Amino acid sequence: MDTNSAHEFWHERWHKNEIGFHLPEVHSWLKRQWASLLEQGKVKRQGRVFVPLCGKTLDIGYFLALGHKVVACELSEKAVQELFTQLALQPKISPWGEGVCYEAQDLCVYVGDIFTLNAQTLGQVDYIYDRAALIALPASIRKAYAAQLVALSPRAQMLLITLDYLQSQMPGPPFAVSETYVAEYYQSGSNLTVLKKKEILEYEPSFKQRGLTRLVETIYWIELNN
Repeated sequence: MDTNSAHEFWHERWHKNEIGFHLPEVHSWLKRQWASLLEQGKVKRQGRVFVPLCGKTLDIGYFLALGHKVVACELSEKAVQELFTQLALQPKISPWGEGVCYEAQDLCVYVGDIFTLNAQTLGQVDYIYDRAALIALPASIRKAYAAQLVALSPRAQMLLITLDYLQSQMPGPPFAVSETYVAEYYQSGSNLTVLKKKEILEYEPSFKQRGLTRLVETIYWIELNN
C-alpha cells in the first residue's frame, strides 16, 4: 500500500464511519502512565503535546484538561470537525499547505498529509503521543512516518502504544508492530523504555473472531536525542 492508497483507505473509513479504532473513553494506559511520568518529573504540565494522525481521540481532551497545549495532524477533516464538536470548541479555520488548520484555545489541528508538515509550521514540541498512528500504517510507510516524526520534533519525548500479533493471521490495520520494529524506527540516538506490556486478546473478542491467537499491547517511553 502506497501513501495515496492509504489516504483513500482512511478517507473511506471515516466517510463510512468504520472507526472501530476510536475509543469511547480516554485510554486507560495513557492516564495511568502519564500520571506516573508527571509524578516522576519526566513531563511538565505546561508542555506542548503533538498527536499525529489524531482522529477524534478523547485523549486530546485529557491533555487539555491537564493544562497542556496540543497540536495535532489528521488526514480526515470529518474527524477533526467531530473532534472540535465533542470538545465543545468553536474553531478558527485558516488555510495551510494543501489543507486547513483548525484552532481554538490551546488546540491546533492541521488537516492534511503529515508528510507535508514541517518543523517550522509545527513549532516547538515537547512530547509526542502516538496511540493508533504507527500501527495504522503498513510496513512500506512506517519507517518514513517515524523519520518524519523525528524530523518534526527531534528532541521531543514520545509515548507510543502498539499492538503485536502474528501478521499472517490477520491483514491490518491495525498492523502488527513488534519491539524489534520500534527499536529499528526509533532507537538510533534515542532512549527506549517499555513501560507496560500485556496480552489483551481475551478483552478483544473481535480480534479473536478475525483469527488471532495472541494480541500484545505495549506502551513505550521514547526520548529522542537526535
